[in-house]
Amino acid sequence: MTNKLTTFMTTAAFVASIAQGAAAQDVVLDVSAWKGNEAEPAGLPELIEKFEAENPGIDVELSYISRSDTDIVIPPRLQGGNAPDVLMVDMPLSRAWGDAGLLTDFGTDPEWYGRLTPALRDAVTLDGKVFAIPLEVIGMGLYTNMGLLRQVGIESPPLTIDDLKATCTALSDAGINPMLMAGGYPITLFTIANGLEAATTPVGDLGDGTAKFVDDAGFSATLDTIRELAAANCFDPKVMAGVDPWSTALAEFKAGNFAMLPQGAWNIGNFSESEDLDFVFGPIPSRSGSGVAADLFGIAWAVSAATENAEAANAFVTFFTQPENLQVLLDAESAYSPFDDGASGTPDLAAAYDEARAAGGIVNYPFAVLQWPASLDPEFWDSLTGFLLDMDQDNADILVRWDETVEDSL
Repeated sequence: MTNKLTTFMTTAAFVASIAQGAAAQDVVLDVSAWKGNEAEPAGLPELIEKFEAENPGIDVELSYISRSDTDIVIPPRLQGGNAPDVLMVDMPLSRAWGDAGLLTDFGTDPEWYGRLTPALRDAVTLDGKVFAIPLEVIGMGLYTNMGLLRQVGIESPPLTIDDLKATCTALSDAGINPMLMAGGYPITLFTIANGLEAATTPVGDLGDGTAKFVDDAGFSATLDTIRELAAANCFDPKVMAGVDPWSTALAEFKAGNFAMLPQGAWNIGNFSESEDLDFVFGPIPSRSGSGVAADLFGIAWAVSAATENAEAANAFVTFFTQPENLQVLLDAESAYSPFDDGASGTPDLAAAYDEARAAGGIVNYPFAVLQWPASLDPEFWDSLTGFLLDMDQDNADILVRWDETVEDSL
């Protein structure tokens, strides 16, 4: 049997074939995902119920496996021939498992492939093979507590570095904590967004060693910008180095104790649970006038190459490419469609981010689209957290560390 899902019978024909067999049993489709639980439902319970109603010959069993555990739990199952039929993946997982022959190649013929935005079509096409169906593009930007800003007479979130510094100074003078530039993810997000906007070399060249971070004036200037923000009382760098970006930072912003936080749009639902939190989600402030919309290619579906339920798996994953079905996920995730004819699930409070995207201020997060090696991500976290602890470091010392990590990955 070929592993090209595009050659399988249609969903309707498959379901009909099940109905025709008196002794036929329902197909039980094993699906693993790091979404779909109570904390991050992503619309999956609702969509699975709808899929089963439309496909009565197929029962879906969703197994929640966290993203970090997916790296540990799934590979032995893939290699042992007992993997889930359908797997939630991102591009690093898609490449690793696809190159090993463990995932089905969808090919480039499916209708949904032609609807992908050009950037994502390029990202998912690996040496002519396609192992993943993208489900979302999710924004990463700046959360701003407008209630706190209005206390100092500021009516809009900052979009430029000068606006950000002025906002920080006004807040600090009023005794309000301006910004959670926590170690790890927040400072990495801010640095990459500004660095890529100002970069003097192509992003892919920095990731494959063709160009060097140490020679790129844009990234060096971004480190200087972070120093400027600290001098403008945006944050206490040594304190921020010790703030957990995934627990403490989120809790502090949600509680209204800080005015601004660089984070992903996936937190909109969580922050919206606080009735007293008047916030908006916008781009990362930058030297440009519109800010940077740092888009993350998030989750995708893949199908095990060893599945015995290939037709049912194909029916399930293509169900999500239908705009009316995908919209349920996009609304739950506050995300954007990966398809050029798709819509957005972002709420009105993300209007500033929408405007930055429309103005062309998009940068694709390079780790998510395989432009930079995965090993560089933790190096950014470590080196930039160290930078917060010692901002007297020479820029070149940090940039060289990034170049050495890229070189070691080649």
